[in-house]
Amino acid sequence: MIMKRNIFFIVIFLAVLIMFSVFFGLYEAQYFVGRASVSQLSFSVDNSYLFTTPLRAKAGQQEKVRITVFVLNNQGLGVMGKKVNVSEDSALNIESIQGQTDNYGKAVFDVSSTKAGEYYLEVIVDGQKLPQKAHLSFY
Repeated sequence: MIMKRNIFFIVIFLAVLIMFSVFFGLYEAQYFVGRASVSQLSFSVDNSYLFTTPLRAKAGQQEKVRITVFVLNNQGLGVMGKKVNVSEDSALNIESIQGQTDNYGKAVFDVSSTKAGEYYLEVIVDGQKLPQKAHLSFY
């Protein structure tokens, strides 16, 4: 009698444990499936940003400054497939390394200069200007 009771409780315990595991797995799968997805629809002008490296470079076409642009949506995820342009300047040679955003929302440009100076370039994503400008310094 005691043996049957113990087996009954073990079976009930295992059934509850299996049901809990299944429900927990389904619950977690719901949140992990789309967490790192990349959006291709809209982007946030205010969330998107850019940076330049190095901060200073030698003029005369010898050194280049890289402009890296990240186009993000409202949740901070990269937006793939957006066309990115950098405003032109006659003293600068702007080379588009990756003019369309990748899976991380990243676009890349290399810039060299024929003469020394400080330059501020606008970055345009699908016809919309980003509030931040690329600051380049050549000596």
